[in-house]
This record gives sequence, structure tokens and C-alpha cells, in this order.
Amino acid sequence: MPEPTSCGRRGWLTAPTIAGALSVVALALWGWSSASGMSSTPVTDVVVAARATDVLFVSVPGLRWQDLEATDTPHLDEFLGASAVLSVRALGPETSPTEGYLTLSAGNRVAADGAPATLDGGRCVTSLLDGAAASAVDDLNGAIPGALGDLLAGAGVQRSVFGSTGAVAALMDGNGCVDRYEADLPADLPADLPADLPADLPAGVTLVEFGGLERTSIAADRATMITALDARLGRFDVADEAVVFVVAPSALNDAAEVTVTGMRLPSAAATQVVSLSSATTRRVGYVTLPDVAPTVLELYGIEIPESMTGTPFVVTDASEPDLASQVVGFADLAERVAFRDRAVGPVSVVLVVLLALCSFAALGRRWRLARMFASIVLAYPTVTFLMGLTSYHQLPLGFVVMSVTVVAIALAAVVVSTTAGRGRWVPSAVLVSLLWTVLVVDIVTGGRLQINTPLGYTPTIAGRFQGFGNLAFGLVGSAAMTVGVIASLVATDHAPERLHRFPKPAPWGLWVGSVTFVAVAAPSFGSDVGGTLAILPAVAVLMMVLAERRLSWRRIAVAGVGSVVLVAAFGLIDLVRPAESRTHLGRFLDDLLHGEGGLVIRRKLRANTAILTSSFWGVAFVALLVVVAIAVWRRRGVVGGRLRDEPATRAFLTAWCTVAVLGFALNDSGIAVPAIMMTVAVPWCIGVLVPVVRRSR
Repeated sequence: MPEPTSCGRRGWLTAPTIAGALSVVALALWGWSSASGMSSTPVTDVVVAARATDVLFVSVPGLRWQDLEATDTPHLDEFLGASAVLSVRALGPETSPTEGYLTLSAGNRVAADGAPATLDGGRCVTSLLDGAAASAVDDLNGAIPGALGDLLAGAGVQRSVFGSTGAVAALMDGNGCVDRYEADLPADLPADLPADLPADLPAGVTLVEFGGLERTSIAADRATMITALDARLGRFDVADEAVVFVVAPSALNDAAEVTVTGMRLPSAAATQVVSLSSATTRRVGYVTLPDVAPTVLELYGIEIPESMTGTPFVVTDASEPDLASQVVGFADLAERVAFRDRAVGPVSVVLVVLLALCSFAALGRRWRLARMFASIVLAYPTVTFLMGLTSYHQLPLGFVVMSVTVVAIALAAVVVSTTAGRGRWVPSAVLVSLLWTVLVVDIVTGGRLQINTPLGYTPTIAGRFQGFGNLAFGLVGSAAMTVGVIASLVATDHAPERLHRFPKPAPWGLWVGSVTFVAVAAPSFGSDVGGTLAILPAVAVLMMVLAERRLSWRRIAVAGVGSVVLVAAFGLIDLVRPAESRTHLGRFLDDLLHGEGGLVIRRKLRANTAILTSSFWGVAFVALLVVVAIAVWRRRGVVGGRLRDEPATRAFLTAWCTVAVLGFALNDSGIAVPAIMMTVAVPWCIGVLVPVVRRSR
């Protein structure tokens, strides 16, 4: 009979337990001591100090940082002293220039209904406004097209547009109109360049559009257009006190890519090259199109409405010493984003194929083959995240996909060979512990490996720029439930004597669960609302099973209510921070207090439901679930016996199912969360339950 895994009062008061408790407290204080980890200054503080009065938008649809790296643009460079890559994502997978302008005007994502921007009365696009407003209602995001123009008009700020009729949408009011619109072009200029402007630009907010780049990928044509654009900018007479925005509201061919944004701060404020950011992204060098409208409103001292989900720009000292270096850095970053978006499909497919091979091998009782594939699958996600430490985007896509697989195989082989004879579950435990450690250490040190890696997130989706993404949460949550039961395996297995120095099961599981909770929940770390609500009950369930407590409905209800109360308390802590420093948790609680919580929940439920039939992960999850169910049914006697005799396996499966179900219900990626969790659960169960088969000699 194995010894009981529960701990008495004296068993908890040990040096490792006390040290673990202190480490969790220290980590929590670190995670809640600051909101974003950025040392930054609001743009408005800089601009107001310089007494700026007018704003000029230079709109260049399709402009990329790679264009600015390859072309000499001295006049445009004057407007890029504060810069960032711009996520232009509206609601759909593609964003047209019109949708970009609508999103800018609403300070929120807006989709166009496909109707052309027809000019009405010489300065209005009423038909476009009607379609956008209807789309906003259907999409449940609370957007109000024309909100920026309405608020500027109410403050007496003149709005002028020079360019295409679609550009009127950027500054239109609630009636679809601007104060002034001009589109006549001189005959000797390219058709998409605006007419000569007055020597003194109109007062108030003016948008000048330079079109054409969004429709051609030919390098020579793009260089010619950008050179002409720069020459025209050299003829503008912009007051030193004016603020100038450079905005590319859409990418080439409406693609999901990041584009260019920059600001020329007033001459009295522009002392050095800086990077832009916002509370939306909480990551230096990244802003979103909905952030533009709140920034303009703050420049004029106008209150930002609840309908705007964007947040004002902030400036941070750039790491590059000059603008030329910053342009090169952003061009490389844009290439990395585009490459990641191309790599995510092939990399994910290879992972699913490896997992399928692992499952079918176990189904066919090819134990040695099943264990081999299980080790590779467990190593694979770790390798994909560690790719973020390299310049992998500079390599051919096929070579990168092959390299990830080869490195995962090599890592698995090293772990298996170095842990041979130490217990059948030890190789899997080492690989899962490595994955958990990489994700936790990365998130508490800034989350560099989360963005622009295949299983991380991307700025072209614009859902998250900081913290844990949904796939990363699924992996860290699943890995945590695995690492949390290792001490229980040690206590019941005939492992080498030195492994018996491992902490007792319940304190160890509590420490792993607590560290994971802090990593997922803390504003400076994971900042994941849905993940926090999922991980807390799972940790409680894990502890009850490890401590050999019966899972009654009463205890489960207490764990659930306690989780909600704790998360609400953390939300209140986040809510008292300044608005520009709040994370997703604080903003969600603010929405609840202002009556917008229902809209947020309905929108997430819709996204969760839609992904069931549209996501690759949804299909993969259903297929793998069928395979696993067949395998378990065929070996139900063995599996049932193991669950009765091995508390570690029972604790893992119970806690894993808790994370999977709640992760599915509480995250807008829905089925993708339990699907990615299968890449840990299936190979881990094979590593624990399947016997080691030695090669015959």
C-alpha cells in the first residue's frame, strides 16, 4: 500500500514549504506592484506643455516600414520622431482603407458593409455611415462610427479632409459630414496625390491622404510614389506647434499586416527619438488604430467616451540612437510579424500530426513508438516558444518548420537518454517541467517569447500584445497540473532514493499552482481574466485530490465562489490604478460597473461559438478526442485500475479537465484552449501509463 499523500500540520511547516510560500509572496508583490512594466509618459503631457493647437494627419494607406528603410524620405522622416508599428485590424481578417478610416473615427473596431463611399452634399458620406453603424450594432462591440468627429465638432474644432471620399470617414461626425472636403487634383500629378494645399494648413484637425501604395507591390512603383509623397510633404507649411500624425490605415491589398504610424511632436517637445505605445498594447513599439482617436481627444482636453476601446498614446525612450536605426528596427519587426503569420499554420499542423501519430501508436499498442512520439510532442511547444530568442524570420519557411521538428526530436532524445532507468514517467516529467518553466520565466520577465512566435499571439489579430495568449494559457495551465503531481508520483513510485528528497505532494502541488496563478493573473505578468477564473478552481481541485479529500459538490461550489471573489478583489486593485495603467481585468470590471459588461460577455460568447466551426484547432480537438476515447475504452480495465491505484494520475486528469472546461467557456478562443491542452495531456498520460519497452538485442 502506498503511504498517504496528505500532510499533517507538522508536515507543512518545513523549510522547503516556508521557502516556497515566501517565493510566491515575493512573486505576487512583483506582479502587482506595477501595471505594465513600461516607463512612459502620456503624449498629452508632452504636447500640452508645448501648447499645441492644430493636428495634421498624413494618411498613406499601404505604407510599410520596409518602404521607409529602402527609400530616402527626409521630409516624411521629420514626422516620425515618435514611432511604432501599427495594428490596423478592424473586425474581419482583412482591413480595407475605408474600414481603417471608420475604425479610426470610432476609436473602436468597425467593419464596412461593402457599400461604396458616395459623396453627398459635397462633404458627406451618409451611405457609408449608415452601413457602418448597422455593422457595429451587429458586431456587439459598442462602436459609434463618427464619434471622433462628433466630439471635435462639439468642441468647435474644424475638420478638413483632402483625398478620397473614403477618407472623409476618418473625421466625419454623426451625420457623416466634415467641415471641408477637397479632392480636385492637378493634371501633372499622379492620380492619387491630393491637390496643393494652402501655404498655411487649415486650423483644427486636417487629414491629407496619399493613396496608391495599397494597390501595388511593385518595388519600383512604390519607390516612385513614396518619393513624390515626400516631395509634396516638403511643400507643406506646418506650424512648429502643430502635432503631425503619420498613419497607414490599411496594409497592401487589405492584408493582415502591421503598417506605419508616427508623430511629430511640437518642436518644443521633440528632443529625441522615442517609441510609441499605449495601455491597449502595454508593449513598447506597438499601437493600434483605435488608439488614434483617444489620443486626439486628449490633445484637445475632450473626455474619451466609453464607446472607444482604444487608449491614448504614450511615449517611451527608444533603444535606437537615431531615427534611421529605429526605422530599420521596425522594418525588421514588421517582417517578423508577417513571417510568424505564415509559419503558424505549418508549425501547428506538424504538432497535430505528431500528436496523432502518438495517439494511433498507443491505440495500436506500439508502446515503444508511442513513448517516442510522446516525448517529441512534449518537447515541440517549448521549441516553438524558444524560437522567439532567434531571428528565425530571416530563414526560409520550410527550413524553419523542419528545424523546429528536428530540434524537438533532439531535445526529446537528450532527455530520454539522460533519464533512462529513473522511472517511466521521468522523461515526460522533465519535458513538461521545462515547458512550464520556460513559459513562467518568460512571462515574469516581459513575455518576449509570447509575441510573434507560432504558438503565441500576433499584432495582426490585435487581441493581445502583452501577457498570456489563449494558446499559451492552455499550455501553461495543462503543464502546471502535470508538474503539480510529480511529488505524488515520487511518493508512490520506486524511483531512485535521491528523488525521495522531493517535497511532499500537497505542498508541492500548492506551490506549483500558486506560482502558475500569479503568473497568469498578475497585471505585470499574464493579465489573463479568463485564465485566472479557470486556473484557481483547477488548483483547488488538484489540492483536494492530492490531499485525498472527496470532491463533493459543496467543496467544488466553495472553490468556484472563492475563485470569483479573489478575482474580483484583484480586479478592484487593478481598477484603482490610472486608466492608462489598467489591464484587461481592470477594464472588464470598469465595463461591468458602467453597464457594458453584458455586451463584452455576449461578444466573447459569439466569438467562442464561431470558433467551433471555423478553427483548425476545433477540428483537431474533435478528431483527437475520438481517438483518445477509443483508446481509453479499449484499455478501460487497465486505465481504471491505474486511476484507482495512482492518485497522481487521478489528480492530474481531474485538474486538467477543470482547466479545459473552464478555459473553453471563459476564453474567446473557445475550443482552441482544450485542443492545445491535449498536446500535453495525451503524451503525459502515455509517459505515465505506458510501460517502457527495451529494444531486444
